[in-house]
Amino acid sequence: MAGMRSRWRASSSHRRGIQRRGRGISDVIATILLLALTVTLFAAIFAFVTTFPSPPAQNNNQFQASLFYPSNGTLKWVAGIRIVHLAGPQVPGSGLIYLKSANQPTAPEFQSPYTVASGLPGGSTIWNLGQIWTLTFPITQMPQAASNITIYIVSQSQLLFSVILPGTTFHTPPTVVSTYTVPSTPIIGQPFVVYAALTGSYKMNSVYVNLGSVPGAPATPQRMTLNGLGQWIYNVSTGVTKLNGTFYGFVNASGLNGTGQTAIGTVVITIISNPGGIPITVEVVAVPQPPTNFIGADYFAAVITYTGTLTNAALNVSFWVNQTPHAPFTAHSKTSTPLTGPAQPLKISGPSTMTVYAIWPGGGSFSSWLLNSSVWVNVSATITGVGSASGSLTIATPLYVQGAVFYTKVPPSHTCTTTGSPPTCGYGNVTVWDNWTTALGGPASLSFSGTVWVSNTGNGTAHWTIGTTSVNQGSSITINPSGGRWKPSSLGTLEFFLTLTVYNGVTIVGWIYDTTTYSAT
Repeated sequence: MAGMRSRWRASSSHRRGIQRRGRGISDVIATILLLALTVTLFAAIFAFVTTFPSPPAQNNNQFQASLFYPSNGTLKWVAGIRIVHLAGPQVPGSGLIYLKSANQPTAPEFQSPYTVASGLPGGSTIWNLGQIWTLTFPITQMPQAASNITIYIVSQSQLLFSVILPGTTFHTPPTVVSTYTVPSTPIIGQPFVVYAALTGSYKMNSVYVNLGSVPGAPATPQRMTLNGLGQWIYNVSTGVTKLNGTFYGFVNASGLNGTGQTAIGTVVITIISNPGGIPITVEVVAVPQPPTNFIGADYFAAVITYTGTLTNAALNVSFWVNQTPHAPFTAHSKTSTPLTGPAQPLKISGPSTMTVYAIWPGGGSFSSWLLNSSVWVNVSATITGVGSASGSLTIATPLYVQGAVFYTKVPPSHTCTTTGSPPTCGYGNVTVWDNWTTALGGPASLSFSGTVWVSNTGNGTAHWTIGTTSVNQGSSITINPSGGRWKPSSLGTLEFFLTLTVYNGVTIVGWIYDTTTYSAT
């Protein structure tokens, strides 16, 4: 009996183990099926959502609207409306512009919409950026100026813009927003145009430009006209301007509310020379400007402006550099170094501006700077069939290396002695300073040689040769070229002249000049 119970318990435990393993497997399968169902459902929903149509593109057009009034200045009626397209995509001419007025809802000018094409300049069928849509009311249909006018611009079933323009009960003062000339740098005697942009409320017949300060221009204010882009312009005719330089004109406009509301804007007019009326100008620049170290890595460029109309005209450009020791040093003549430009000839089409760089024979940068010199860079440009023009740039190189001649006994005495104990004559000395620094790329040392002359009231009385002598960077050296004390040969005015040539190794890099005057007793 006990054996039977034992076998029954064993059999029961075995069945329970099988049942537990079955439940574990079922849970795993259920989890996997649930995940698969979730993924499938999400994918179906995502596919369904992606089929939704995209929302229409939002309009980002910007406009500016304003009223204008009869040219006689009356504020009783509105003569018309102007709308400037400031930003956003083009508007087709089929677009519609609706006008509404709360005070005059049944007035004929507010009954039907106006097409975009009906108010564009030049018969344009597309409303582009900067263009002004203009509506001028017939005299018999001018709205009352005291009423507000609401404007709606609609295109392709979208409202692009709406604004309420107040009547004469409120007017913003006029403002000159911008002024400029075309071309930006007019040439003497050549025509150019003055441009001005205005905002606010102003009388249409009150916009003037005063060019009285420009030599040759009319002394009295000149009325400006409105072009198709909403800009006020004044044309300066050929032969009017007489001098080059920078001058100032003034644009004025009177507000609708009478005195105290006048817009004034300044226009800067820079006129350049152009001998012979040739439509070419040349401006010379150094890169960097001014040069920073004068030992290379400096470039010269010519900015050539051609205001003519030829296409692909041949352009030849030549550069050269003259360097002259600082005046009054005349012991050495100036050095002249020709430079070359890009492959010649170039091609230029007008009107345009072109920048051309000089090419130093040893590479892209100019490296033959001479210390203590005045540098003159000149460029000549010739356009085949048009003519030639030139420009120049003057640069003063820094006094990195300086020298001075001086007498140690002042005043010099004709009766002094160079012998005895102690001698009573002074020394004729020369000091040379090397102020170049490593930061500026200066060499560790330079050498110099030259001559000191002493003139007595114009007659040469002595000269001493200075042999090759070195001076280290950031230091100075003093030498006595006479070899001892020196006394004047006679009474009178003594003039000491020092001329030195400076070398970096065997290469001449500049000169030193100095003069000192004494009265010998």
